[in-house]
Amino acid sequence: MRKGRPNDPQRRDRILRATLAVIGDEGVHATSYRRVAARADVPLGSMTYYFADLETLIVSAFETLGEGLEPRYAGPLRDARDELEAVEALVAATGGATSPSRHDIRLYTEMYQYAARSQRVAELVRTFQEDSLQVLRRHFSDSAARAVDALIWGWWTYRSFHDTPLDEAMVRRAFRALVTDLADDTGTEPDGATSRA
Repeated sequence: MRKGRPNDPQRRDRILRATLAVIGDEGVHATSYRRVAARADVPLGSMTYYFADLETLIVSAFETLGEGLEPRYAGPLRDARDELEAVEALVAATGGATSPSRHDIRLYTEMYQYAARSQRVAELVRTFQEDSLQVLRRHFSDSAARAVDALIWGWWTYRSFHDTPLDEAMVRRAFRALVTDLADDTGTEPDGATSRA
């Protein structure tokens, strides 16, 4: 007699990936056990074996975004030797090589909207935001880091509704203006560099 061990050890992961696919394609409002089971190619009756209710399934799926939501600029920004290289990492993450796809942007947007109704997902979003700020603060003041983070998310949202690529030169100028104008209130630059003032 089986004592509750799943006969398909990959099934739970498949269900979570399928949940994210459904959310990204159709939205949280359209996510159901039936749609997810069909996408994951698992029996509908097995869904509650892994996830007792739909809320737990949705929250668990968003929790798996942790690694995927590490800021797109995290690696390049950690490797940046100066502020100019840090800005280039941000430009690439906004609309270049390391930027998210439209599908990913829709998924992130669904998570943010769902966070307004779910305390568990709201806590996830706050954690993701703080992780992002920690990376940005390696090169920029706290004020600049917050402004840059908000601007990136704003541009990603813009991209989700427009086919025309962002003007890279404009994006670069905007980031440079932010990190220059929002230096520390103390008059010193991040990482101990001297002020330009």
